[in-house]
Amino acid sequence: MDSELTLVRPQGSQALAAGAEDALSEARGNAGLSYLLNLNSRRSRITMRSHLQFIARLSGGYDIQGCPWALIRREHVRSIVEMMTEMGKAPATVNAALSAMKGVAREAWVMGDMDSESYQQIRDLKGVPGSRLPKGVHLDEATIQALSSACETDDSPKGVRDAALLQLLVSTGLRRSESVSVDLEAIDTSRKAIRIVGKGNKERLVFLPDRTFKGLRAWQACLGRDTGPLFTRVRRHGVVCDQRLTDQAVYYIIKERAAQAGIDECAPHDFRRTFATNLLDRGIDVLTVQYALGHSNLATTQRYDRSAERRLEEAMKGQ
Repeated sequence: MDSELTLVRPQGSQALAAGAEDALSEARGNAGLSYLLNLNSRRSRITMRSHLQFIARLSGGYDIQGCPWALIRREHVRSIVEMMTEMGKAPATVNAALSAMKGVAREAWVMGDMDSESYQQIRDLKGVPGSRLPKGVHLDEATIQALSSACETDDSPKGVRDAALLQLLVSTGLRRSESVSVDLEAIDTSRKAIRIVGKGNKERLVFLPDRTFKGLRAWQACLGRDTGPLFTRVRRHGVVCDQRLTDQAVYYIIKERAAQAGIDECAPHDFRRTFATNLLDRGIDVLTVQYALGHSNLATTQRYDRSAERRLEEAMKGQ
């Protein structure tokens, strides 16, 4: 039996297979790159790569490829955690970096480059306690209407697409990566629902208000098909193509429409935050909201509940 892994290229997938083979070759012998390669989603890889780049620089001005990850030990990890805390990094950011270092240590151990005791000592480190108030804004009805109007004044297919996309985000709380991954086949027209495969490869249903459903149908009429990606690029002169939008494109669409509407502060996650907050304010139980958002951890959903803060604010206005 050959000792080397040989990738079998399916017909029509030469470029994809070549990219995978290059990634495997680059990660061989590098615990940091191997850790990133084993993460489940592209978004997770982007986030954790950013943390590892920061850690590598703190560890002596390295980059991810050049950092001697196998030499990392418990005292190094604790020093980096302390440095990040002193720099004013939020507990969630510090804990994400700690998680990345634990993952890299595990890869080094699996690869035989770190002894079991060193790995166990790193794995047993506790996270940093504490939390910070969530960043971002809650989009009120006037802001949502202004964004919709900015799309509706654009009578090209791009305006129809953007109106449908923004309405979908604010009425379902989808992550932007989830919104661009939707295929037309996943839409259940009889139930006005969409089957979403979210983080951790977990499937859930999201249900569409009438306005959102009508917006999607209007955009589908521009697409002129019943299969394939829901949200695609619109080229110059309103030419609709079949190339799927990226999650980064969603960011730029929101920025463009916010600028047209005269809105200074508006980010993709604000749509998700607004959806969750509106449900909680209406008295929907937190477990239902957790399902709607696709959260694994109930505590993550509870962070969206700002009702006590707003009640206190209202109470103090009467003082």
